[in-house]
Amino acid sequence: MQQLQKVDIGTLSNGASMERANLELAKVLENIQDINTSPTAKRSVTIKFEIKPSENRDMGEVTIQATSKLAPVVEHTAFVTLSTDNAGQPEMSEIVEQGIFDDQPGFENITKLERKNA
Repeated sequence: MQQLQKVDIGTLSNGASMERANLELAKVLENIQDINTSPTAKRSVTIKFEIKPSENRDMGEVTIQATSKLAPVVEHTAFVTLSTDNAGQPEMSEIVEQGIFDDQPGFENITKLERKNA
């Protein structure tokens, strides 16, 4: 007969819940260090156990899932003008401060937009 062992959250499925929680915690810590996210936004790790008992309630199946909620990348705003070029094609130009890109010779801040025919 198979030996049954009493388990807890740390020992269930050879520590799968702790392993998964640690993986998600690593994602949270990496997200906190990302300079493109808000430094004060709340992050979280959630561990979910779903237990599906058998019909006669003497056995069950346990599903373990860990998820994290990270801070989104902070939005960035640019100011642009929208117009058309000499050929009538739409274009967008970014309004930038004078001197920001002076160290990049040939820098052109116009993005051509292409029309897609349906």
